[in-house]
Amino acid sequence: MGWNLEGFAVEAIYLGDIPVAGNVTLSRVKYGGGVSHHIELFNSIKDGPISRPAGDVVIVDHESVTRVMEAA
Repeated sequence: MGWNLEGFAVEAIYLGDIPVAGNVTLSRVKYGGGVSHHIELFNSIKDGPISRPAGDVVIVDHESVTRVMEAA
């Protein structure tokens, strides 16, 4: 699988320790050559001071993606 995960559902780790899952809406090469993915969340996040509603978008590095699945 290549670096472009647009259209796939993924599981990833957000901010180093928060598990998230959602559909990738954008994969991009960052300045300097790394890759990041914009993930539209399936479920809300509530982890201490971090909270995001379902449907919100978070950005994770490619290395933080733990599982790639068919789009949901």
